[in-house]
Amino acid sequence: MLLVALLALGGLVVLALLSIFGMAAWVAHNLTVGRRLPVSGHPSQFGLTYEDVVFPSRRDRIPLRGWYLSSAPDQRCVILVQGQDHHRNSPGIRALSLGRDLVQQGFSVLLFDFRGRGESGGKRDCHGDRERWDVLGAIDYVGSRGIPPERIGLVGFSLGAAVAILVAAREPRIPAVVSDSGYLDSMTYLKRMPFYWFFLPSWFAVPIALAGRWLFGADFSQVRPIKVVGRLAPRPIFFIHGEDDHVVPHEETEALFRASNNPANQLWIVPGAGHIRCYSNRPEEYVAKVAAFLQRYVG
Repeated sequence: MLLVALLALGGLVVLALLSIFGMAAWVAHNLTVGRRLPVSGHPSQFGLTYEDVVFPSRRDRIPLRGWYLSSAPDQRCVILVQGQDHHRNSPGIRALSLGRDLVQQGFSVLLFDFRGRGESGGKRDCHGDRERWDVLGAIDYVGSRGIPPERIGLVGFSLGAAVAILVAAREPRIPAVVSDSGYLDSMTYLKRMPFYWFFLPSWFAVPIALAGRWLFGADFSQVRPIKVVGRLAPRPIFFIHGEDDHVVPHEETEALFRASNNPANQLWIVPGAGHIRCYSNRPEEYVAKVAAFLQRYVG
């Protein structure tokens, strides 16, 4: 009888573990399914000098497509790093408009689509994990044009802000980062994320991360800006966040600013601005502040 009971208990434990992992795999699949939006807008609408470009992601060589907006002289560059589910001309950010403004400030600008977005290759959204390779590929591409990493600035939005910090922590030659509407930690994000009509317990973040890594090549546990932001010093970060952001609370950027522990860093909480709406909300002030920061530290 005891043996039968133990076998039954063991079977229930195995069934429970399989159920947990099955649910985690379903969630991880839904999180990583690519959601392509057609690329809208075009540099020609702004009268910009541009090139359609294709370059490979650094590690797995996935082809990434974008626009290179040239300034004269073409000696320093800003890479705009878009957010979740966005393409190179994110309408929320008004990316092309911002690119034009930065070109007018003397910077060439690279806008590109992450893997699985816009017109780039790849089928999976890796929530910042392999998108790090995409930004490193963008740095390599700009370098192939004769601009060294020491003259490249990263300007990231939401997920792109998190990825920009991760990349700069890995690439010590990048001189400065602008983090707009960034977040602290993808694992914290998983713990509080609603899945359709229900919430999973916070500990479910761990099996979701394991399923993402094992099944879909997306290791959410690697996307934790709070763990690496302190490594950038003495290189500066300009932290920007909307006070009325209901997607990522501005307190997360304030926490990143404190954790960065660098007196050269700057923080601007924009009154009345929502998620990735700081430039749209105050375009002239935004460009003046960001351009002054980049002029000082990039090239």
